Amino acid sequence: MSYTKPVRRIAIVGTGVIGASWAAQYLARGFDVVATDPAPNAEANLRKYIDDAWEDLTTIGLSSGASRDRLTFTTNMKEALSNADFVQENGPERPDFKIKLFADMDDATPVDSLIASSSSGITPSVMQSKCKHPERVVIGHPFNPPHIIPLVEVVGGTKTSPDAIQQALAFYASIGKKPVYLKKELPGHVGNRLQAALYREVMYLIQQNVLSVEDADVAVSYGPGLRWGSWDPACSGILAVAQAASSTSWIISWIHWPP
Repeated sequence: MSYTKPVRRIAIVGTGVIGASWAAQYLARGFDVVATDPAPNAEANLRKYIDDAWEDLTTIGLSSGASRDRLTFTTNMKEALSNADFVQENGPERPDFKIKLFADMDDATPVDSLIASSSSGITPSVMQSKCKHPERVVIGHPFNPPHIIPLVEVVGGTKTSPDAIQQALAFYASIGKKPVYLKKELPGHVGNRLQAALYREVMYLIQQNVLSVEDADVAVSYGPGLRWGSWDPACSGILAVAQAASSTSWIISWIHWPP
């Protein structure tokens, strides 16, 4: 199955904070967006979120055809998915819920359309386990808020086709995101695990009375935090040296600096 058809209509399943931010992002990039969520007041909350986000999106730069008028809403998920070229799912983070939701979405979505999940903790192999067409299921995990933060982590499950992964990467890149391909599934993906590693070290230092919470914030925000935005050359250089030495043991020791 090929997934190279043009994407013009995007379905958003689940319009909480992440889903609403994705909807704003896709509208700003000139797509037709149909959103669905069974929650009370979901449509009103979604439209308010998009209205509030539009000023920032305008500052970033709107694509040709961008308009909040291209949003439609329905509580009928089957209707929302019936003509979708791409699906972005943002439902509750419960494995049993996701398995059933993905099976239902798979039944309702055209077979040549990708289904991407924003899940941060559930692997795609779990979500696609009851799908008739699991090969088009991928993770497209954003950093909150998706309409501002460029990173998207893309990973497939055991039944995901390589073509689906490549098309997901290409699609996210085409709308200005910075997608990264994860070769393996793992809970939390990569970005959240990096954050968690820093958080654990900060908590250790505070618990050991090395510094206060306030000074820990200053140490991160006004030191490495300012540097990390342009850290790519330094990070690449470190890894290149490790590779040239045919050993990564020293860098592993450096990353896991003993307390």
